[in-house]
Amino acid sequence: MADRQIDKKEGRSKLKTFPIPFALREIKENITINTNPPSISSKEEIINQAFKFHSQNNISEAVRYYQFFIKQGFADHRVFANYGAILKNLGKSKEAELTTRKAIEIQPDFAEAHSNLGTILKDLGRLEEAELSQRKAVELKPDFAEAHSNLGTILKDLGRLQEAESSQRKAIEIQPDIADTHYNLGNTLKDLGKLKEAELSFRKAIEIQPDFANAHLNLGIILKDLEKLKEAETSYSKAIQLNPNSNLALMNRAQLFFENKEFDKALRDSDLCNSAGSRAFSLETLYALGRIEEIYQRIEKTSKLDEGNIRLAAFSSFIAEKEKKDTSNNFCRNPLSFLYFSNLKFHLKEYEDFIKEIINELANIKTIWEPPNQTTFGGFQTPININLFSNSSEKISSLKSIILNELDSYYFKFEKESCSYIEKWPSNKNLTAWHVILKKQGYQSAHIHPAGWLSGVIYLKVVPPLERDEGAIKFSLNGGNYFDVNSPQLIHQPETGDIVLFPSSLHHRTIPFSTDTDRIVIAFDLIPN
Repeated sequence: MADRQIDKKEGRSKLKTFPIPFALREIKENITINTNPPSISSKEEIINQAFKFHSQNNISEAVRYYQFFIKQGFADHRVFANYGAILKNLGKSKEAELTTRKAIEIQPDFAEAHSNLGTILKDLGRLEEAELSQRKAVELKPDFAEAHSNLGTILKDLGRLQEAESSQRKAIEIQPDIADTHYNLGNTLKDLGKLKEAELSFRKAIEIQPDFANAHLNLGIILKDLEKLKEAETSYSKAIQLNPNSNLALMNRAQLFFENKEFDKALRDSDLCNSAGSRAFSLETLYALGRIEEIYQRIEKTSKLDEGNIRLAAFSSFIAEKEKKDTSNNFCRNPLSFLYFSNLKFHLKEYEDFIKEIINELANIKTIWEPPNQTTFGGFQTPININLFSNSSEKISSLKSIILNELDSYYFKFEKESCSYIEKWPSNKNLTAWHVILKKQGYQSAHIHPAGWLSGVIYLKVVPPLERDEGAIKFSLNGGNYFDVNSPQLIHQPETGDIVLFPSSLHHRTIPFSTDTDRIVIAFDLIPN
């Protein structure tokens, strides 16, 4: 997986409440409910008061009346739908799901509730169920623009980009003046590689809603990809003007400045963020500025805070090797010494047959060609919403068990090492896995796994090296923003069944290959506590 410290997309879905004519997406407050029951007890009076407060954005009072209505044992699909919308926007997605399902139970043909349920299920990561809910909303109300738009964002997350584009264009055809829909279409078009069309979509979203900060941000990303660098900087700056606390906009502008060698400006933007990713980026920028002493000072200052900051750990390993002087970061000072190699043949007598069965099972799991914002080029990869080790088939479950055993062996091998990588080893063996199929000339670019702790690869099908290390995995301390020709590296030429484990902070890439065949691996991360 890619080092995705800068998230370049923020697809948004709308909630539709009835009869409240707007979506309450921006509610962040903690609701303090007045426990005194309303003085009125008539069903219609309670509903009318609840809707009145809701329409005035007086959420505390609206919730008070909705809750009182429900406790009285009354049933009204609008009340449950609106209360569910509030719960969703307060981040209480599980409670929102139950409440919205109650609205549907009362009124099964309530299209708005089906659409709301779809957005809630999307937040819960249950994308297939979310798709079904949005499709039901569209079936019940074919001219429901928001449901078409919401369906598009779900299809996009499922990697079905052409279908997503069709749904979003249908929403625009029905209701062309919704800025969010043009914005979401722009994100889909970007992932489809239709950059000029994406630019037009973001510009349309801004035309409809000039203060749409994220549309300015994503327009900047498109303009940068189109090499319109001055315009990109202008768009980023507008996004920051509208939302000064947008780390995404600041970090994207910082990266633009960095690539233009305007390192002082890059450092200024990065320091305004003070996030895990930005603190690591600031160190990389200081390296470009030659301010080595300040790098060491900053690492020491945030050593406790950044103990598990994988990107910062990767840079710390690099600078310590480059300067021949340890930093205060104690995650994993020399990640190349924590490589571990094994093979499936040590676990299974008929391991080759087992691998064939695994490959057959993988054939039934969806993949995406060159998924956006990932490191796979010239190949297919599992969508990020699919974890191969969740609810997996018999053979993949067996493979997971083998990996868990190998993780124990790995830990026992290094348990005496005095670094936080080992000393704070994840107590829960929470794994996320995906698979990659590279075609001829395919490769994975250099990256780390910022969300992981330990990373691993299982080789199901390999390619001939042809005396050029083709298809090999190459490990290095060099990163995208820093490089030293003398930095140590290691190349491993895998064999079928190989299991390779390494710290998630270690940069690695695949060397392209010229043989007309597939290279198939399962990759995984052990997630920190």
